[in-house]
Amino acid sequence: MRILAIETSCDETAIAIADFFGGKNKPQIKVLSNMVSSQVALHAKFGGVVPNLAKREHQRNLVPLLLSAFQKAGLLNSKIKNQKSKLQSKIQNVEKILEREPELLKRFKKYVLPLSKPKIDAIAVTYGPGLAPALWVGINFVKALAHWWNVPLIPMNHMEGHLFSAFLQKEEKNSKFKILNSKFPALTLLASGGHTELILMKGCGKYKIIGETLDDAAGEAFDKAARLLGLGYPGGPAIAALAAKIQNAKFKSQNYNSKFKIRFPRPMLNSKDYNFSFSGLKTAVLYFLRDHPSIAKSKTGRAAVAKEFQDAVVEVLVAKTIRAAKACKVKTILLGGGVAANRLLREKLQDAVRENLPHVSCFMPQASLTGDNALMIALAAYVSGKKKTPTAVGAEANLRLG
Repeated sequence: MRILAIETSCDETAIAIADFFGGKNKPQIKVLSNMVSSQVALHAKFGGVVPNLAKREHQRNLVPLLLSAFQKAGLLNSKIKNQKSKLQSKIQNVEKILEREPELLKRFKKYVLPLSKPKIDAIAVTYGPGLAPALWVGINFVKALAHWWNVPLIPMNHMEGHLFSAFLQKEEKNSKFKILNSKFPALTLLASGGHTELILMKGCGKYKIIGETLDDAAGEAFDKAARLLGLGYPGGPAIAALAAKIQNAKFKSQNYNSKFKIRFPRPMLNSKDYNFSFSGLKTAVLYFLRDHPSIAKSKTGRAAVAKEFQDAVVEVLVAKTIRAAKACKVKTILLGGGVAANRLLREKLQDAVRENLPHVSCFMPQASLTGDNALMIALAAYVSGKKKTPTAVGAEANLRLG
């Protein structure tokens, strides 16, 4: 089965094309193309994603990225066919589907309509959760493609894609991807800018949220703490980079622990449930910087704050995951989402699994697949997706797993 997947839930426009074979129980994959166009530089000046700007950029990026993906996959056939008069009704339907995306419609008619139908079996698209304006652009684009090419549409949950990203591993020798086999039940820690969840997975498509954030998600907390420290967007990489500086010889010699005596709370670390809360941690950073202006003005001091903040977030995430894994007697632990790129989190989780659950497998996505991408959507669509008629698909900004 060859799947074209499109992801526009936030500020990355992503398109992937992949061949799947071997059955859904032991799937194998051949990646034909996997492309992402990031909008980080555009949104950085605002300190976060602006939904309407994200929508505009998706309209601009989708057609060029699609053509590039087809070209890399060897599926681009630019032969123009004089068929417009025969297919006028279908063209009118495309115009209706994309009437709210005029710039995208213009590019679609100019560059997509002349193409011969590519050899694909289905189109997968993210329909939630995410920013509604951004989601709708991708959904309407896929609806137009599915109608024009007469291929099935598979709507997918964005977070399910992040869950499946942990199964995709790139082989070092030939740069090809392979799909890891998992034993169930499995527990997934999904941590991103909008979500922090612990999901019990009893099988593909069988999910139960057993813990989630009550306020700020982990990635959101990183962004807010980064702003308090005068760092850039996105906050996760900025905090991690600054925290890493505390390890060099110059900073070590200043013995920052005894000098600054920074200790932030570990919210809900010992609560009986598996929920999270990070807004109080962000507030603790705010008050500390306010009450210690000399530290706030010191590069070493800000690095110490960044390190303690990161340590606090990671400690809570890891501790809750391990406790839930023990209680649920899982055989596999998965990590996914944008925060999964954090090196300290990856190291601490792997160490904790080895120490506390030595017989449990721990899978993490490649660093390049921790962010939003369409390859994870393609895999999720193949394993657990269901085909639907285009009219039955719409954006669900607050979509949940389970």
